[in-house]
Amino acid sequence: MQGVWGLLVATPTPAQARSHYARQAVIAEAAVRAARPLIAARRPLPELATSVATYQRAAATSAALTVSRWAESPQATNPEAFAGVSSMGYPVLEPLIATIDAAVSAPATAIPAPWWQNSTLFEHSLEMLIHSEVADAGRSASQVEMVAHEWTYYVRVLTPPSCARCAILAGRRYRWSTGFDRHPGCDCQMVPADDPSAAEELLTDPRAAAEAGQIGSYRTNKTGERIFTPGLSKSDLRAILDGADPTKVVNATRGLSAPGITAAGRTELFGRTVKYTTEGTKRSAWRKANPSRMVRLRPESIYAAAKDQADAVRLLGLYGYL
Repeated sequence: MQGVWGLLVATPTPAQARSHYARQAVIAEAAVRAARPLIAARRPLPELATSVATYQRAAATSAALTVSRWAESPQATNPEAFAGVSSMGYPVLEPLIATIDAAVSAPATAIPAPWWQNSTLFEHSLEMLIHSEVADAGRSASQVEMVAHEWTYYVRVLTPPSCARCAILAGRRYRWSTGFDRHPGCDCQMVPADDPSAAEELLTDPRAAAEAGQIGSYRTNKTGERIFTPGLSKSDLRAILDGADPTKVVNATRGLSAPGITAAGRTELFGRTVKYTTEGTKRSAWRKANPSRMVRLRPESIYAAAKDQADAVRLLGLYGYL
């Protein structure tokens, strides 16, 4: 397919996208491993920042080179621009200090010297930050290279299991200028996809992911055992399996600390306390169709109130999940 300026650009194959994903994951994980002994030894924070910058540069270099090879054109991106800079545009030293300070308060005179005695209080948060900053450097370099080579669309490529938000975001193409939503520890990658038919092979069907039990994440416990944590509550998963729109179900928990619990709170309905969400209720289409419903019931409350499965399906449709 031709880009905006007429250059013929191709959409990478799934195998190429997976290879890119794997390389970026290796670099981010290496950054975390390199940081651990520096943190444990209480090395000066500029030394830690330099280590993170090294891996940011590596991620940006790999990403830009990969995209340029897909375009069969010389690399245009300067990887150095992504080294030592956080995803927010600050020197990477600043979020490192802030993450540690959140767990172990730092006296002003000690910054940036190491002021902590025990890193176990913050090491997980710091490792997640480092992983995220390195991954962001690669994603940002990818997007710059895509624009330089005239791609106009991209897709979000993930390797399940993935969180619920990432799963629904990976179901469509995005314009080149659309921001790439991510969360701490997110490992999704951005892959150019101008050809709609070729892009289909790179998309993730969130319903299929839910049915396959691929929405969630692995956590490593204190004994080193990897444990899978579901990314959907039982009620949310049941709603999707019953035919509810995965995007609507997941969005109904948007911005919340746990699946199935709403920001708006609880109210009395049907003679019982129920959970509800205000997500999507202010849109004109909802207001016209539901002038008397100021809130939407969450799936778990629908199941608790339904007389039977048929009634549950009716309510799921009534409240916009089907």
